[in-house]
Amino acid sequence: MNFLHLLSMDATHSIIIHCLNTPVWNITNLNHQKKSVRFKGWNGQIFEANKLLEPMVLKDECKIQDGSWHQTHFLFSTQDSVQLPIVEIQRLPSLKSGQKYQVEVGPVCFL
Repeated sequence: MNFLHLLSMDATHSIIIHCLNTPVWNITNLNHQKKSVRFKGWNGQIFEANKLLEPMVLKDECKIQDGSWHQTHFLFSTQDSVQLPIVEIQRLPSLKSGQKYQVEVGPVCFL
């Protein structure tokens, strides 16, 4: 990884969360606080909603709770290649009856 980081000026990484009745992004809880999944990068920095390091959300269908599977697509793009790949996903929702999710970690591209 160090070799890739040294030779790269840009990096991108995609992650898809497949969800069944389970919102994962910008969820307002009973205390009116936004609770969203967040991501830890290779260098320990955190990507999260409404912060300087916020992932691009290409699709956010997980907020739809209709008994069907949906997806939320995240794209991480940075000019500081040492921030990627994503190494940890934090604050995934606690599941209740009828809720499920699966995480699909896509490729990391170093440019």
